[in-house]
Amino acid sequence: MMATTRARLDVLIRNGWVADGTGNPLYPADVAISGDRIVEVGRVSEEATAGRVIDAAGKVVCPGFVDAHSHSDRSIHANTMAQSTIRQGITTEIVGNCGSSYAPLPGTSFGAYLDGLEATGISPNLASYIGHNTMRRATGVQGAEVTSDQIRVMQGMVQEAMEAGALGLSTGLEFDPGRLASMKEIVQLASVAGQYRGYYTSHIRNRDAGLQAAVDECLEVGRRAGTPVQVSHLNVRHNTGAAEGAWQRSADTVEAARRAGMDVMADMTPFREGMGSLTAILPQWFVVEGPARGAELLGDKTVRARLRNECDRYWRFIHRGEWDRVRVMNSAEFPEINGKPMDEIARLWEQDPWDCYFDLLAASLGRSSGLSGMALLFTDEHLAEVISHPLFSLAVDGWTSQIDGPLSQRSLHPLYFAGMVHYLTHHVRERHTLRLEEAIRKMTSLPATRFELQGRGLLRAGCFADVVVFDYDALDDGSTIEQPLAYCRGVEHVLVNGTAVVLGGEHTGARPGRALRRT
Repeated sequence: MMATTRARLDVLIRNGWVADGTGNPLYPADVAISGDRIVEVGRVSEEATAGRVIDAAGKVVCPGFVDAHSHSDRSIHANTMAQSTIRQGITTEIVGNCGSSYAPLPGTSFGAYLDGLEATGISPNLASYIGHNTMRRATGVQGAEVTSDQIRVMQGMVQEAMEAGALGLSTGLEFDPGRLASMKEIVQLASVAGQYRGYYTSHIRNRDAGLQAAVDECLEVGRRAGTPVQVSHLNVRHNTGAAEGAWQRSADTVEAARRAGMDVMADMTPFREGMGSLTAILPQWFVVEGPARGAELLGDKTVRARLRNECDRYWRFIHRGEWDRVRVMNSAEFPEINGKPMDEIARLWEQDPWDCYFDLLAASLGRSSGLSGMALLFTDEHLAEVISHPLFSLAVDGWTSQIDGPLSQRSLHPLYFAGMVHYLTHHVRERHTLRLEEAIRKMTSLPATRFELQGRGLLRAGCFADVVVFDYDALDDGSTIEQPLAYCRGVEHVLVNGTAVVLGGEHTGARPGRALRRT
């Protein structure tokens, strides 16, 4: 039935093929928008008028993509227009992951942080967890021991964050200073989030030989704390000691917990490569000394010799000699080697990769961002089985960047410029791992429903007007490993809360994004 919309609309998208976020087949329809809301999806009257009319003939129109696992809180203040992410259709990012959030900081509460985001103005919407590692640093907790006073302070931080609208608590249990935290400590903090119906999300302790125990621990925290659980990027890194079938057993455990009534889901990343911390391979005896002492220790050849044999954790393939799988991403001290693999750096510096690593590490210790890398982590077969799993949202696990300026030199990989689009170009169009409509569902309504982002993730009347128009045939990552600094192509128009942020493939400069708060 043709609608008879009489009021003048703000935006009218005509003649598109709608993927409404449910996973149902594409269908021809118009999308009418007034203010920040969709008012109609269907055949809008030819008599309807609008301040802006977008002809989407032959194009796909879908809800804005929701990145279920983002670290854009690390870079959004330097890139408020979120150039690389908004240009690929990501309209909402879930941040504060892996135990690291932008707040609380000295003098900045979680609520003040959220208020500041909106006051500054950002292009996408952001919803955030409060990070366990961030709280530990703020409270001065380093090792396994934590006092009752420190617990009370951190519980107060979680309470303040939840009352300000945080999603819940995140942990990063392969990283310092949280990697020695006991389950008891985590439950004590997650229980506060549970009192507000908040979530517990975790970068679990192990994704190789100890994967099953790590998943079991994550679920047990949720049970004891009374929280829904999100297992972050639940996967197995290739050649790191995981037993045959370990990932499938862990996924089966998650499914069984859900059948038994637990609210638990997971997410996955798009590329064979993934980013991570190059300090996370270090043994505890080294990191507990602190950065200044660490730099001093690296001047001792006997310490370096010992480390070569005792860095068997996190990216365990490094311990197995596979340095060629690792690219350095954010060396401020040696920017000329950013984006290069360690074996190439070793040839340039005429050293073996371990000494290159130790020299880079010594130079970076004490820097707040640490030393990070990008590594070849997964096989194509493993990516396909995880991405196609019904309980997994599709996420990026990167941050928003841009093709010029200082931030670009720390983002030299397609992950940052085409992470979400890569699902559609590679996993849908090339490898046929998912149907287009199902991939869009796992990028829109699945994460939006999972995190209770009311009115997001669907193209329906009454929903917020977060909308993407893209040319599926022309869709291209743009960015490559060889030439990473390029925006994706084929995403033609992006609206956030009814405001055009991308038109004709170019950023308009608009910053209508909101800090999404749980209520």
